[in-house]
Amino acid sequence: MRAPCHGPTMHRDPEHRQFCTIELVAEGHASRCPGEECAFWENGCFLARIEEELDDHPDVAQILLDVRCRLEQGQRIELEEARRLLSVRLAAESPWGAAPPSRSTSTDATLPG
Repeated sequence: MRAPCHGPTMHRDPEHRQFCTIELVAEGHASRCPGEECAFWENGCFLARIEEELDDHPDVAQILLDVRCRLEQGQRIELEEARRLLSVRLAAESPWGAAPPSRSTSTDATLPG
């Protein structure tokens, strides 16, 4: 069981806050949302807006949680590294392996079945 990854700047306002979306999806339990201190906060919790999609992919939520923890610890994450982490995970779930079949622009193309 992992401890919640919140840095010393965690939002500690006594007002009511929802539970952290990615902690809840990734780990099945969560602390309160850190609010504006979270890397995924943009006019509210960005991940809460895609929670339904994340529910089916707790492994992706775990990657996002790990990215947030690294950012909270002051580590820099390159965009390409984040893309690689996600693409490796998503490719493992793809029925086509590493990449989906190429799309044809022809009007007589058939869908894989």
